[in-house]
Amino acid sequence: MKKLFLNNAVIKDLHLDNYDIAVYIALRFLYDSQVDSQVITFNMIAYTLYGNRNYTKYTVNHIKAAFKNLETKKIVKKVDSFSTTEFIVDLSGLHFEQNSEKGIFYTVITLEEVHRIMNIDTPKDNFAILRYFAVLISSICHDKGTYDHSDCYGAHTDFVGFMTLDTLSEWCGTTKARIIEYNSILETEKIIYTYRHKQNKKDKETGQIMSFSNHYGRYEDKQWIVQFANEYVATYNLKETETLVKAEKSRENKRYAAIYNLLTKDFDKYIDKFSDEELIGTYKYIHNKNACNEKKLRETEEGTAAYNDIIDKIKNEDLFDDIPCVVDYVNRIAEKKRNMEKRKSVLVNAVTDDNWGEPIVFSVEEILDMPVRGEVQMNLTNIDCVGQDDLCKNESHDNSNHGMFCVTGKDSDHIDIEDLY
Repeated sequence: MKKLFLNNAVIKDLHLDNYDIAVYIALRFLYDSQVDSQVITFNMIAYTLYGNRNYTKYTVNHIKAAFKNLETKKIVKKVDSFSTTEFIVDLSGLHFEQNSEKGIFYTVITLEEVHRIMNIDTPKDNFAILRYFAVLISSICHDKGTYDHSDCYGAHTDFVGFMTLDTLSEWCGTTKARIIEYNSILETEKIIYTYRHKQNKKDKETGQIMSFSNHYGRYEDKQWIVQFANEYVATYNLKETETLVKAEKSRENKRYAAIYNLLTKDFDKYIDKFSDEELIGTYKYIHNKNACNEKKLRETEEGTAAYNDIIDKIKNEDLFDDIPCVVDYVNRIAEKKRNMEKRKSVLVNAVTDDNWGEPIVFSVEEILDMPVRGEVQMNLTNIDCVGQDDLCKNESHDNSNHGMFCVTGKDSDHIDIEDLY
């Protein structure tokens, strides 16, 4: 698949909107440096972005406006026109060469990645996601890497990034919340992979906890990203006052919130993209948040702004009824709860029905007069019975009803208990 070399200064130019950047990306693919002028149409640009005809007239209208804006910025130059949608253009303004001394750098993405992103079925703006992806890839560190045991050169580089959400949102001219949504969509589509650290660093003196930045990159580099992230934490130089602690669940919860949002927007499209563990985790997160908000609701005066704000935070859990693994999980929890209630009930009834009678109270003198163990004498009629198994199996030693005798297990069925008294 053809690689597209993009000028970082252009894709991070906040004077250009998301449609401008997308058209710039398409023109970089169509650009031929060996000719002075080329024929370009709006449908050609749209088809380059989508790889098919699954775009609307509104998309073409956006492309028209973006093309005009790039012309104003002198990135493209219109030479002549065949019609209102077909032009002869000079694209030499797209040419650039990397020059680190002058701060000119490039980012490489593929046309296949462009097609995959533009064809994602999402209510979010695909043009915005495409721009974010280009910016995200531009943040990959080219000289950082990890040891490659399968390569005689021993190093694997140019695959991992670790910029903060604040930095990425600034480069895209958007918010952190949008970046989180875009990340979730790209991760779900397996276009990017993000490693979220399970450990944080904590200052032992102040108690302040600082998280490690996420490590991310293309999904096909997942194994390298994981390896690099683990090595990074292992070799991280902690200060004398710092220690490693388990990461908080905030990042994981943000992931669950994003999964829930995707399921509510297009259940059929996204339900098969998540594992049972992720779906159950999403249910537990939403259900627990709802329980907390419902508790607050009971403690808040009805009709107030605070009350209405809590109402808005309570999520609809009905969609989980159509997820088999979640239904099984809920049923298992309910069954455990029922069994626990049964055990509690049996225990309570046993205590209530306890019939030990009234306690016997002895005086101090009576207690002192009681024989201790070893002083009690047994008056056996036939001491030889003790230990004489053969004799005890078949007969007693006294025909009197009140004499001492031995009974084995096999004889017990033939004894009339009432005859003993």
